[in-house]
Amino acid sequence: MNRYRTRLMRSSILVVLALFVALLSAYSATQRKRPYPTREVTDMAGRKMVVPSVIGHIYVNKPGTVLMYAVAPDMLVSRSLWMTDNTTHYLKSSYLQLPYVDGSVEEIIRLKPDIIISSFTINPKTKDEAQRLSKKTGIPVFMVPLDMGNYDQTFKVLGELLGRQEQTNRMRGFLHTYFDMIAIKAKQIPEKQRVRVYYAEGERGLNTDPSGSFHSQILDVVGAINVAQVAVSAGQGMSAVSMEQLLLWNPDVVLVWTGMGSSMTTMQAIRSDNLWAQTRAVKNKKLYQIPFQPFGWFDRPPATNRILGALWVAELLYPDLYHYDLNKITREYFDIFYHHQLTDAELAEVLHPNPQLLKNSSSKNH
Repeated sequence: MNRYRTRLMRSSILVVLALFVALLSAYSATQRKRPYPTREVTDMAGRKMVVPSVIGHIYVNKPGTVLMYAVAPDMLVSRSLWMTDNTTHYLKSSYLQLPYVDGSVEEIIRLKPDIIISSFTINPKTKDEAQRLSKKTGIPVFMVPLDMGNYDQTFKVLGELLGRQEQTNRMRGFLHTYFDMIAIKAKQIPEKQRVRVYYAEGERGLNTDPSGSFHSQILDVVGAINVAQVAVSAGQGMSAVSMEQLLLWNPDVVLVWTGMGSSMTTMQAIRSDNLWAQTRAVKNKKLYQIPFQPFGWFDRPPATNRILGALWVAELLYPDLYHYDLNKITREYFDIFYHHQLTDAELAEVLHPNPQLLKNSSSKNH
């Protein structure tokens, strides 16, 4: 009798355990199938999409990297910009430890972001590309424009999308305090008083971007005349020009890029060239190196780094019209947009580039 009761008890326990395991498995399966909380949003291209209610991880394309570093560096899952040793000490160590990727579909999927932020020119072609990328990755692609005139709305939209309104409000505050007035004053400059500028790119300065290109948009914003009368080169820009063309344009001012590094070879090439010496700008010592730490202030990438660049260019070209305390403003910008408080030595380095003071220009891509 005792043996029978023991067997019955064991059987009952086994049945109960089996039922428990079955119920647990069913519950787990239900939980796995249950979708995470979502919401519908509309990007700045007017495209509707469903995204997680709370976004934690972001993949951003290369042109949008500086923008998203300003908004939410802790949300980024990768980095994609070419950097030098001199650049890195202005950026967070946590960001520098992120994997460097080129942006293939396979890489994006492996990184498992909640959303892809795409910052570029918005047109039917780029909207179609965004749609195809979303379909290939299974991840929503949220588009925002590159155009400097949209920065205020871009910051506002991203703050709401990511729950980072406090940070984007700081960014918008900087815009309204310093940047907004540029467009207003630029419209008041008489045509005859507008400074004629050439943007020198490439090894010898014989590449440039004309008015209408997002690579040279700062000149349009501050009220300068871009002397380059060449076709806009799609994508990377840098339309080729001849020395003969340049001499005919004969700009009042030449602004020199630095490429994607800090060796300042273009400036050195222009200064040592006898033909360049015949231009009005060089004769009158109106040849200027554009600041480039941690990224070019004028372009490359054409992102929010241009905000500070526009202030620098505006005062450089029109010192009687624009009055800025660039030391104060640069410190403020770096604090808000790069999350970095400049030392006195760093402030001098970024405002007054000097190749002799730079450590080196070795790549820090990976």
